[in-house]
Amino acid sequence: MGNRIRVYVDKNKCIGSTTCIYYAAQTFTLDSEGKSTVVNVDGNDSNKIQEAADSCPINAITIVKDE
Repeated sequence: MGNRIRVYVDKNKCIGSTTCIYYAAQTFTLDSEGKSTVVNVDGNDSNKIQEAADSCPINAITIVKDE
């Protein structure tokens, strides 16, 4: 079985730039406040989710890998 990941968005830091959605649209969406939120961790492969986190201009996305 592969490693699972947990993905968190720091709502206090998020500026709603949507770069995470560009890279992983099946995982992220904007909430009613225009902040990124995780909707489906299994929506994209982990490489796409990592790209999304790396693209965040203010590093509001954290990925935790479960061993």
